[in-house]
Amino acid sequence: MTHRGHILVVDDEKDIRELIQDILEDEGFQVTTAANGVQARDAWRRGAPDIVFLDVWMPDIDGISLLRQMKEEGLLAHTNVVMISGHGTIETAVEATRLGAWDFLEKPLSLNRLLVATERALKHLRLARRSPHGQQLPGWDIDLIGKSRAMQALRADAERLARYTMPVLVLGERGSGRHQFARAVHNLSPRKDHPLEVLDAQQLNNDPTRWLGSVESKQVRVGELSRLAGGSLIINDIHLLSPELQNTLLSLLRDGAYVRPGGGEPVQLDVRLFALSDRPLTPLAQQGLFLPQLAQRLELTTIEIPPLRQRLDDLPELVEHFTDRLAQTQGLNWRAFDISAQNALRQHPWPGNLLELQNVIQRLLIQGEGPVTADAVQAVLKPTIAQTAPTGGIDTSLPLKEAREAFEVAYLRQLLRETGGSVSATARRAGLERTHLYRKLKQLDIDPKNP
Repeated sequence: MTHRGHILVVDDEKDIRELIQDILEDEGFQVTTAANGVQARDAWRRGAPDIVFLDVWMPDIDGISLLRQMKEEGLLAHTNVVMISGHGTIETAVEATRLGAWDFLEKPLSLNRLLVATERALKHLRLARRSPHGQQLPGWDIDLIGKSRAMQALRADAERLARYTMPVLVLGERGSGRHQFARAVHNLSPRKDHPLEVLDAQQLNNDPTRWLGSVESKQVRVGELSRLAGGSLIINDIHLLSPELQNTLLSLLRDGAYVRPGGGEPVQLDVRLFALSDRPLTPLAQQGLFLPQLAQRLELTTIEIPPLRQRLDDLPELVEHFTDRLAQTQGLNWRAFDISAQNALRQHPWPGNLLELQNVIQRLLIQGEGPVTADAVQAVLKPTIAQTAPTGGIDTSLPLKEAREAFEVAYLRQLLRETGGSVSATARRAGLERTHLYRKLKQLDIDPKNP
């Protein structure tokens, strides 16, 4: 069951704890209660709540000191705190606000005021959670565009999977629409009002404590994944996840909890996983490159996204979709594609799939006004075709250094086109460090935004 949110109520008065719990559970929230600071710390370390109602005065510790500990452990990056007090002062309210409290309620509690504060704090939290990483990738949305049988089947799969919470392995070539499918399932599900995060496996590998939190010398840090409670997580290139994180992910899928780096109590986290890869996991597991138990769990529900070249019947709808979006979001001239232009698009192999199609349409819209013709399409596609098609010979008139540089220019420009100008994705596909790739692009005078 997906709750509207997780709320922690910290108050030494049993009647008040139970009153708030009853009210909020009736409103569809998951509620945890704590009678003192020790119980409160144990509760938030097991899983970061969305909202904390925190009493200012308690027997073992005052609310301001406890709020300060929440801030030190990084909890306030994921949680809104509402202070409650029967005899608060202006100085207390000012100090609480300075430390990061969201609101301040006075006892006796008003039912209406409690519900209003809860809704406002939750709305603010969800807006804040969306802003750092965004709910959309540039040029993408949650629509599954096309009338082909393949797309009809994918839409049916999305509607079916939206009713469940099991992890989903989404296979397919880069740029084929794997993210769109995962986002569509999330948006159709009861989790749609909860956070959706997209992470690369390498992001997790490079900084696991940022996302999982940590325990060092009894100092606990709350990780950023805590804010995904009730939501969904998309992990790109799941096959590149480190062995340690594969074990963490298996624990999360099996037990609904994981242990932070450094140890400590298990952290409860209700999140749905979409694992993306361009290759099946079982062969990797057989080669010792992927955890077999994790591969088995993920492959229980596998969706394969066909490449664009296998569903060319969807081209008219896709062209119209991208043309409308680019005109609306980037202010480009809207242009119609005549029949000859659409036929020319059908002849292209589309190695970069939907990302490449979007990039081609963007270039065509930038070029002018009026209907797009076959000649215009072929002029844009010609460099791509020349760089991807096998050649009948090699220009041996060039010195080796110049020939190598010419190849690097063509290779990197093509990769950038296929990845929609994403330097991170291009670096992964080229097998380069991102900083090395940036230096190489600068050296070769390649603009990643306009390859």
